[in-house]
Amino acid sequence: MDGDYILETKSISKSFPGVKALDAVNIAVKKAEIYAIVGENGAGKSTLMKILSGAYQLDEGEIIFDGKQVRIRDASDANRIGISIVYQELSNFPALSIAENIYVGNYPKTGVGTVDFKKMQNDTQKLLDDYDLQDLKPNKTVRLLSIGRQQVVEILRATSKDARLLILDEPTSALTERETVLLFDIMRRLKSQGVSIIYISHRLDEIFVVCDRVGVLRDGQFVKEFTVAQTSKDEIVRHMVGRDVAYNYGAHSTQVGNTLLEVKNLRYGHYVKDVNFTLNAGEVLGVAGLEGAGRTELLECLFGVLKKDSGEIRIDGKNISVKNPMQAKRHGMAFITKERKKIGLFMGLTLGDNIVSGNLRKFSRKAFINFKKANENSNYYKERFNIKAPSLRTPVMSLSGGNQQKVLLAAWFTSKPRILFVDEPTRGIDVGTKEQIHKLIRELAADGIGVLMISSDLPEILGASDRVMVMYEGSVTGILENRDLSEEKIVKLASNEV
Repeated sequence: MDGDYILETKSISKSFPGVKALDAVNIAVKKAEIYAIVGENGAGKSTLMKILSGAYQLDEGEIIFDGKQVRIRDASDANRIGISIVYQELSNFPALSIAENIYVGNYPKTGVGTVDFKKMQNDTQKLLDDYDLQDLKPNKTVRLLSIGRQQVVEILRATSKDARLLILDEPTSALTERETVLLFDIMRRLKSQGVSIIYISHRLDEIFVVCDRVGVLRDGQFVKEFTVAQTSKDEIVRHMVGRDVAYNYGAHSTQVGNTLLEVKNLRYGHYVKDVNFTLNAGEVLGVAGLEGAGRTELLECLFGVLKKDSGEIRIDGKNISVKNPMQAKRHGMAFITKERKKIGLFMGLTLGDNIVSGNLRKFSRKAFINFKKANENSNYYKERFNIKAPSLRTPVMSLSGGNQQKVLLAAWFTSKPRILFVDEPTRGIDVGTKEQIHKLIRELAADGIGVLMISSDLPEILGASDRVMVMYEGSVTGILENRDLSEEKIVKLASNEV
């Protein structure tokens, strides 16, 4: 390699018990380049990034940074040589100000050794001005910011440390379209200043908007590299999964039965406004809308997480009371949250323990758990949902995002629900695993389960839904049969332009 490259990895390998996460991986990132790394969940992307940022140690291989071999033992080593990472799960300090977050661990000091708050405020304001972030002020508390702006603060923290290589791990997974545009603008500015960026995303369309080259990982190995201008989405996907992928997630592939759930005039504050709809047995009803449209709040009202102000919920034509999730569960409801790591799974427990957690009563008698029966159930779902893990004793925190989502599905389906609420079922999940998740959802619909599915991914909504309900600022702007339905029609309804 020549002096045009900021980073080269040479035959990097890393193993964990039961799995080889990386197998002799070679990548090379140019100076002032935005380089995408893509692959299915479990392909090794996160492991590689954690090695580069000092969270993991490599077993074999070399890291060359700006022409010199380096050893990255921890995050301080990475920061010292100029590598910073912004993880998908943000690591801000919510109670501190923007300025304090940007300079945390590196506060400017006065002559007597105390923090120079005036300089910190001025330097922060200069950073904000450089990126035209007029809506942000140095003293604003970070917890009051949107997820997108919190992510910007983390990127500014990296730039304040003079990062020469910035790693962004799924940066747009929780962003609105407007926030994504701002992020791309910041990335281009950093590139123009000579900063290199490694960009990890499952949203392949974004790669063609902002990246220069793309490298593909599959099963821990580096399989192909493309110049973005000379490839296509389908070609990248073929190398990611080793086969062609059709974006058909089962719409209209199951028999739709009678009305199972009926919602009438449901209200919750300004988030849900007089919502009316029906859900049929065997149907997948997609819920589309912009961030803040009230979609998640609607599901949380139906499941008893939030207390509705008014309205009726009927199952099989009968009015029911749902004051809390336990009541919802007794009525045959299940809720797959989009916050699988925060509130969906027990991250400190094993795969098997998480699966049976959805219905411990089923495996208990007189306060004693029948572990043989529980393990049989967990093994059944491990196989049925194709959860990739060495055993039921594998910690769920060590699984890829796609496999964690399957564990969450398995936990709820242990309780045999009749109605499934699922919020962003494939957020942060690769295209191959998306197919698997939707195949499972459609299998459940084939058993007569009604599925209410929120997704911000319009191709997913169109590929998976039998009907589509669109929301705007808490109200339903349309419920459409998914026959020759276009993204344009959905976007117009989601923007209240129809």
